[in-house]
Amino acid sequence: MAVILSEEHDLIAALHRGTLGAPPWEDFLEQLRRRTAADYASLLFQGDHDWLQSIQIPARNHGSEDINGIYHQNFGSSKTPPHNAMRPNRVYSLDELIDSDDPLQNRFKALFMQDVDISFARNMRVAEPNGGQIWISLGRKNSDFSASDGALLGSLANHLAIAAGTHSELERQRLKAGISADAIMRLNFGWFMLDGAGRIIDMSEQAEALVQEAETLRKSPDGRLIVEQADAQGILRKFLTMRQAGESAVRTVHLSDEPWLDMLLTNPPADLTSTLQPVAIAFIHGERSSSIDRGHHLANLFGLTLQEARLALHISRGVSIREAATLLGLTHETTRLYSKRIYAKTGTRGQADLVRLILASIVALT
Repeated sequence: MAVILSEEHDLIAALHRGTLGAPPWEDFLEQLRRRTAADYASLLFQGDHDWLQSIQIPARNHGSEDINGIYHQNFGSSKTPPHNAMRPNRVYSLDELIDSDDPLQNRFKALFMQDVDISFARNMRVAEPNGGQIWISLGRKNSDFSASDGALLGSLANHLAIAAGTHSELERQRLKAGISADAIMRLNFGWFMLDGAGRIIDMSEQAEALVQEAETLRKSPDGRLIVEQADAQGILRKFLTMRQAGESAVRTVHLSDEPWLDMLLTNPPADLTSTLQPVAIAFIHGERSSSIDRGHHLANLFGLTLQEARLALHISRGVSIREAATLLGLTHETTRLYSKRIYAKTGTRGQADLVRLILASIVALT
């Protein structure tokens, strides 16, 4: 087995660190360029669909032609474009990669070498099982690469494939996490971890935004979660006292009507492995937009009039028909008539069914 030199160890370490870089692998590519005395180095990463990252050292001149654009224009519709015809893990010179009998490929070769000002090149493709691929290119102006340079590039193939797989998975997880975070933000959902005195040990970004924006919640100078509504603050105090006494409990607290905001007080998860040791978790959920905005969304979604939509929102919050009539400035009889129209238009069979429909609809994300 060949002994890997310390500088190659450094290259491999930079390669795997580079999966977390922004842009990825820039330091690795620069180290490889210096190690092989290359004047030019580039790395293209492709995920499941199209190019995701492109790193080029030195960076392409602003006045030069877009080589990637020319390449895709010439070969994008080809069944087997040159970059995919490369056997994985094999190091190619540009002459081996480009078909000299193909005028399009020769034109690309001339443009490529002119753009980056090189006369000699080495190229390699690696692939990982889930579809991630890396193409790496090295170029020199005045002298060709040695056999040891090609061997070094080839020795990195397996590590490049692993790095491509790791980066592909990281990209997928980042995308999922970003979508999930956006959904949580749209739901206006957040949480606080509280100690026995009600001090905030930790909180989500959305909860922090609610503390800064909402008039119903604030953080005291000594770090305690304060609910401005006296009754709700009393429920929070009693709950924390019960939790300090070792009692398991769950309490729901209504904080405000406009915008609608509720709080769920509960025990920390039994399997929570944290040195913070919270006594209670406070989940916060409310509406991001005003009732007027949500009423318009609900009207458009189910074909309701704006007045019917406003009534439907009140019903979904547990408000009785008589209470809703007062809030909307309608008679009790008119409100009952509107409620029947709402149930007919939404295909629901009563208040509980309507609540489930609205909470499960896209209106919850507005």
